[in-house]
Parts: sequence; C-alpha cells; structure tokens
Amino acid sequence: MCGIAGLISFDNNDPGVDVSAMMDLLVHRGPDGSGIWQHGNIALGHRRLAIIDPSQGQQPLLSADEKLCISFNGEIYNYRELRLELSSIGYYFRTHSDTEVLLYAYQEWGEQCLNKLRGMFAFAICDIPQNKIFIARDQLGIKPLYYLHDKNRFAFASELQAFRCLPAVNRELDLRAIDEYLCLQYIPAPHTIFKSIKKLPPAHCITIDLNGVNKGPQEYWHLKFKPDHGKTESDWLEILDAALKSSVNAHLVADVPFGAFLSGGIDSSAVVGYMSGLMEQPVKTFSIGFTEKSYNELEYAKLVSDKWHTEHHTQIIQPESLEEMLPRLVQHYGEPFGDSSALPTYYVSKLARQHVKMVLSGDGGDESFLGYNSYIRWAQWLDEENRPLWEKMIYPIMHQLRPKRYPKRISGPEGWQKMMGILPYYLRNTLWREEYHSNCNEIADIMQQSFNNATDYEPLQQAQYTDFQTYLPNCILTKVDIASMMNSLEVRTPIVDVKIAELIATMPPEMNMKHDDQGNRIGKSLLKRLMERHYPKEFIYRRKMGFSIPVVKWFKDGDCWAGYIENRLCSPNSSLNNLFNPKQIKRIAHGDRPDAIWVLLMLDEWLHQNV
Repeated sequence: MCGIAGLISFDNNDPGVDVSAMMDLLVHRGPDGSGIWQHGNIALGHRRLAIIDPSQGQQPLLSADEKLCISFNGEIYNYRELRLELSSIGYYFRTHSDTEVLLYAYQEWGEQCLNKLRGMFAFAICDIPQNKIFIARDQLGIKPLYYLHDKNRFAFASELQAFRCLPAVNRELDLRAIDEYLCLQYIPAPHTIFKSIKKLPPAHCITIDLNGVNKGPQEYWHLKFKPDHGKTESDWLEILDAALKSSVNAHLVADVPFGAFLSGGIDSSAVVGYMSGLMEQPVKTFSIGFTEKSYNELEYAKLVSDKWHTEHHTQIIQPESLEEMLPRLVQHYGEPFGDSSALPTYYVSKLARQHVKMVLSGDGGDESFLGYNSYIRWAQWLDEENRPLWEKMIYPIMHQLRPKRYPKRISGPEGWQKMMGILPYYLRNTLWREEYHSNCNEIADIMQQSFNNATDYEPLQQAQYTDFQTYLPNCILTKVDIASMMNSLEVRTPIVDVKIAELIATMPPEMNMKHDDQGNRIGKSLLKRLMERHYPKEFIYRRKMGFSIPVVKWFKDGDCWAGYIENRLCSPNSSLNNLFNPKQIKRIAHGDRPDAIWVLLMLDEWLHQNV
C-alpha cells in the first residue's frame, strides 16, 4: 500500500522536479520510504508503506534487464502462485515482494497479465523498448488513480491533491460534476471537480507512448450477473462459507502486525470470525462509537470481541471533532466528498494505526448480499402486485396533490436515483443560479449508463450492478482509501474481491432477499443464515444501523452546530453564493435534510480552500 505519481514531459521540462513535488504531497501514503526513477522525459515516483517484504520491496523497481520499471500501489494476493508460475518458465526473483511478481507478469504476458491478478492495485509500468507507459486500476476500484493529459505533459497520481503543485494546470471547474456531487454525494469516475483531471475508472487501463499518444481508457474486465438457479440454499451456504474463508485467508498475507475494523455489524463480524479461525494469536479489533445510543454499536462489537477473544480497542467520537476535521478531510479528498461516514472512518483508522499497519474491513457486504435498506425499498417500490389495496388507491391521488413528496413510481435509473440521491432534481434545479441551470441534469450519466448495461437483469440485480459501478467504488472505497491513508494505514477488503464478486454474480437474488414469518423482506439473507452458526439471532436480525455519524442530532438538536451552519452556509461571504441561489441555500440549511447540509458544508469548504 503506497502512493504513486508519474509524469511524461512533452515540453522539455525536467519531469523529476514535478514528480518530486507531487511525492511531497503524498508522504502520508508512504512514510516508510520514497524513490524517483527517471528516464529521458519520464519520471516515476513512489511513497512506500511497507507491508510485504519490508527490507527489499523498495520502488520504483527496475527489471533485471532494466527494460521495465514499475511504480505500484496495492497488494496482489495471489502473487505467490504467480511467482511459482513465472519461476517455472525461467524468471529469477531478487526480492520476496508482490511488486516484482507484477513486473514480470507484465513482461511475460503483457497487458493480459491483468486477467491473472487478484488484489487491489493501481500501477504504472514504463516499457522502455516499446516507448510507452502502461497504467491500470483494479477490477472493483479499491485503489484510486487520477490523471491529467494536456499539451505539456501526461501526469498521474494516487490522490487529486498531488496535482496542486504542478504549474499551469487548467483549474476550470466542472459544474456538471458538481451537480452530480449534489445528487450523489460523490463525483463519479471518470469526472473530477476539474475539467482537466480525470479518474481512471475501475477495471480500466491506459497505454500512452512517450510522445503523448494514448490508447484508452479501455475496460479489461466486466462483472456480469448470470444467476445459477440449479443450487439449493444449503449448497449456496457451503459455497459462500468456503469462498469467504478463502478470501479472508488470501488477504492475511503480510509481514507486519495487522488487525480488523469491527463496527458491530454483520459484515465486519463475519470477517473477524474468519480471521479468528485462521490465526493462532488473538485478532486486534478496532471500533468507534457515539454518545447517541441510536448510532452506537459498541455493545454489539463487544459481543463479537468477547466471542472470539480479540484484543479490542474503542473510541467515542464527540460532535466537536467535526469542525476540527472538516478542513483536513476536504484537503485530502481533493474534491467535494459528501459521505459523512468519512469522519468515523478517519478516527477508526487513526485508532488502529496506533497498534497496527494493516487491517481487514467488512466493506462491500451490503452491495454483495443486498443488505442495504435501499434494496428492500426498491423491491417494495416496484412490487405493484403485492402493494396494499389502500396504497394502490390513495398513492396516485397523493402524487397529483404533492408530486415532490409522493413521486411517480418508476423503475430504471430515474427511480433508483430518486431513491438514492441526496438532493433531488427539483431542489438542485432551484438551487443553481439561473446562468448555471444548464449544468443540472435529472439523471446522472453514470446512473443511466449502468442501467443501460444491465437491461437484461431483473430489477434487484440492476440496482445491485449499478451500486457496483457507482456507489461502491466512488463512495465507499474512496472514503476508506483516503481516510485510512491519511493515517498511513492499509485497509484490505476481503468481501470486495474479484473472486467473491464473480461468485456473487451467480447468486439468484432470492437467495439474498427473503421474507420473514410476518411477510417482511430481509436483505443479506444468505450471509445472515451463515452467521447463525456463530451469533445469536437477536444479534443478526436486529435493525440495521449503518456506519454513519448522527448528523440529525448534531445539526438539528445541537446548539453548537446551529450557529456554525448559519455562519458557513448562509453568510453573504459564503463561496457557495457564486454558484447557487442564496435563498435556496438558506432553505436547505434550515430544512430537514441533514445529509444535504453536510454536502453543502463540504462543498463550501472545498471552494474556500481552492477557489
């Protein structure tokens, strides 16, 4: 786990100078070492957080024949198997690192090496004989990569803030991207807040020659849902049990102390259980809680810790921490990022880093097993046949009277975005200043695109596929990467794994969403059945809480925050006034949408820092 950066110069400037400056802005991602390799008009940089082969895994790494050089961020979990395969055909290894295995995998198989990799990665390989650089990002988007291509250079880095040091970068804002942020709480790939800088989407690669001609981004892997209806629930339970155990085991490869995040939810509890069964020593676990009982899961985390006899560490977050952390979060995310759970993710990472350098997390369980309440609401939303008679009769009337509160029940991307969005179209449309209305779109491009790619899937799998393309990489994994690397902590996600994803895509949705005895839908059904082997039912089937801060309590009931929000959002000097209607800003600030308030706070702070 590291930070990488690189630059190809087309204007005869020294690329090493710029890459050195970029690396200075990524020191938190790799405090254990740094290096820069330069060849002609190209320079590769690397910041190292040493997890595997700490003594010999320095980067950038040259091949033995000095024809290839790599800068790599991430971990390849099947590198030992690949090393054996490469050794059998004549490759000799000087280190025990997965970096060297990746380098020779490219040398042997070229771009097709991507089809052999199981891991999280963003890397760049300079191929000197071919006069090109090959850049790729992992299948599910666990590791980030940003790039800039203009007449002067091609540059890339692990974080958006690394581009701040580059001279003469076009910093024109992408207002369409800001509108997507207001709707989704994140800016989806390939867009960023700047028109000139892009995100490399998950499962994509780029090839660029040293003269600036590029090929890509090109997709090299695609998740396809093909349900296998030939297996029973008992079959699936055993298959899932074996797959999760295998994935957790693969993610434990490390040469440094490690532990696990333990929120108290089903997913992290499952991961900790598998870890405990695989490790000889107690697992180190880390949990964050709140004084607000309805958001505090520490009692459930303790139940899991007690069962597996983990070495457990906890911390309570206070609302005062928000004002202190807001500027730092905005700086590191590099663009507006509106998921308020970035705050507890930062603090649990900070807590863990005091004891270990790497942790496993339960991220991805809800997307993989239909665990979000949104999937249940989506199924109910579209279930016309089983809707109560009174609702069938009254809802159309309420839609006519109050269409904003009772929207038309529609499927497809329009319906899913209405359910998932932070600020709906009608609010965004009135929020933008009149001269910027053209940037406001009813449907985000990435939503439309994802549903178009899933037209053959049934509605639940359309939503699940869309989350894999949108919410999971752009929100959940981005949040975890930045918040953890702010603390120089590696986070591994055994549920967000290419082998697990390909297995999940074969599971019929009815295995993951069932009805209880009262006829209520239950998400994550298969995983919950599996966890019944280890935990009591009252633990497994309790109300879902989620890993988020109590924004309603802090923003609406907390006296200390009422004045802060008023001063930040409603001030005549607010940066938001340049883009938005002040009256509409005030309505949102005083309204009943705390998530929308958070989104505007983060955007206001970003504009304050950058514009």
